[in-house]
Amino acid sequence: MSRFSKLAAVAWRESRTARRRLLLYMSSIALGVAALVAIDSFADNVTRSVHEQSRALLGGDLSLTSNAKFTAPVEQLFDSMTTAGVQLARQVTFASMALAPRTGQTRLAQVRAVTPGYPFYGQIETDPATGWGALQQGPVAVVDPSLLVALDVHVGDTLSIGNMKFTIAAELRNVPGEVAVTAAIGPRIYIPAQYLAQTGLLVFGSRADYETLVKLPPGMTADQFSDRFGGRLARQKVRVHTVAQNEYNLSNAIDQLRNFLGVVGLVALLLGGIGVASGVHAFVMRKIDTVAVLRCLGATSNQVAVIYVLQAAAMGLVGAAAGTALGVAFQFAMPNVLKDFLPVDVSVRLSPEAILLGLGIGVWVALVFALRPLLSLRGVSPLQALRRESDATVLRAARRDSATSVVTFAIVGSVLALALTRADTVAHGVWFAIGITLAVGILWVVSALMARAARGLARPSMPFVLRQGIANLHRPGNQTRAVILSLGFGVFL
Repeated sequence: MSRFSKLAAVAWRESRTARRRLLLYMSSIALGVAALVAIDSFADNVTRSVHEQSRALLGGDLSLTSNAKFTAPVEQLFDSMTTAGVQLARQVTFASMALAPRTGQTRLAQVRAVTPGYPFYGQIETDPATGWGALQQGPVAVVDPSLLVALDVHVGDTLSIGNMKFTIAAELRNVPGEVAVTAAIGPRIYIPAQYLAQTGLLVFGSRADYETLVKLPPGMTADQFSDRFGGRLARQKVRVHTVAQNEYNLSNAIDQLRNFLGVVGLVALLLGGIGVASGVHAFVMRKIDTVAVLRCLGATSNQVAVIYVLQAAAMGLVGAAAGTALGVAFQFAMPNVLKDFLPVDVSVRLSPEAILLGLGIGVWVALVFALRPLLSLRGVSPLQALRRESDATVLRAARRDSATSVVTFAIVGSVLALALTRADTVAHGVWFAIGITLAVGILWVVSALMARAARGLARPSMPFVLRQGIANLHRPGNQTRAVILSLGFGVFL
């Protein structure tokens, strides 16, 4: 066994108790890593699910929408599309009061009149399962469960919409591409389009949205359709939405949400870094005598630093690994928690990139924040084992070490780099890093002023315990700065 290995073994045995305490501080990294892994993994899963279900989310290959009834030229264009082998399915959406004759209850609802074949892709799920297939077989309706509760009715009851009465055939369970929670705000009622005119609700001045889903024939692409019909549709103020555009919009929204939540997770991770720095500082204070003994045994200052840096890195890895495991667990739980707020059915898979990135960032943050207090051990002299100086004096001398300045710049650079990976633009990342730096700087100045003010607060007439408590705010080796910085940054988060 080499001399370095023997010295490392001695340091490992001597720091067993302090190492357990340090491991608790390293666990503060776990929550930040868990947040980053869970957010990145879940966003990857949602983005992949959007890509896999893109046609079902739109309901067709293209969607043609207008805020007004389609004009005669547009109807003629639809006829020419049908001649070219294009299939069309329509939906008219408008708000109306729904009346339950049996209970006399009314509720504002979102009425949707659809033609046969709607939608072309994706499956609208109902209870009973045959409800959607029976929609076009007569004056029946498929409604949201929240409407049944609001009107105190059941499947089989009658519902009045305008001048027409519909029999409730089923209740909705899932509509692809729509967020279930919106049903609580505007319950949906699906009716056959052939009875829309008989309701008498759509007259001059009525507000309604008109949508036509398009299913392209084999051999025709969305670009070819746009080249052939897009110009004439645009002149008639009909908007064309393709599967690719819909997928891009949803993916962009998911990325924006990921960036925002990622910033929150990043702040939590930096808060864990501050906790690590505080814990390592306390650890170093207890290891000065041990380091002095190691120096007497022949260890160089660099060997001492490497020994304890390796211990800190190992414990940082444990904390980051625990956070990664916790993040993966959150990832599997999030689809069930957020299913009412998501437009897709998310299939969960492990994201190796998110896991490795979270693990790497966690270990790096733990290590870089632990380095600054650990480097002070390089200044411990062998004479410290015989001629005892105060711990604060030993650590204060280490501040003049050039390596400490390098580590300080590395911390600032790490914050900037992490901010740039989470922000949507470089400018936003820079401003975020500046904001973090200012917040930490303000908290540090406040803690320094508090420690200085505490020097003049104690009075001889005060109880002994109170005087000692105040003195601990400013005497050598105090943790005032670390505590205020941690608490203040936690409130900032």
